[in-house]
Amino acid sequence: MSTEHCCCGYIHTGALIIGCLGIIFGIIGLLAFVVTGNGHHITGSALNIIIGGCIIYADKYHKPGGYLPYLIVGAIGIVFFTVFIIFNIIVAIAVPGTLSNHTQAYGTQHKEIDSKTAIRVMFFFVAAVMAFLDCIAIWFWMVVYRAYQHMKGVEEYDRGQTYQVKLNV
Repeated sequence: MSTEHCCCGYIHTGALIIGCLGIIFGIIGLLAFVVTGNGHHITGSALNIIIGGCIIYADKYHKPGGYLPYLIVGAIGIVFFTVFIIFNIIVAIAVPGTLSNHTQAYGTQHKEIDSKTAIRVMFFFVAAVMAFLDCIAIWFWMVVYRAYQHMKGVEEYDRGQTYQVKLNV
């Protein structure tokens, strides 16, 4: 049994929970797309199900390679989230005049609200929410990476035991 822990007990339990969450959210996404008839993001939901299944497979059969799809796709997603956060912060600090002029045409009922201030608040809010989600994604990635490292050790130990038995026979 693993001696490494995360918030939910052993590290492989945390990875299993992340895999199950991926499958559950993937199924919910597929059902939502079937009900609404909107199939634009159906591949993302199918990918969630497949990657969640890979995590469960990796833990059940002691195959560290099953964690790699999550680790690769997760790292790419974290990079995109981070770039998106930086972009939102830059836009919030330096609101382009064209964006400000475009939103003034729609206006608000309250003239004391400046359109540039409203745009800045919106971009900072989006950046803050994305930063929070990015932190959760990084934490999930670290849990799965630790499970991957642990499983590599288990696989090497299993190989060593197999070779030891063969040599003793």
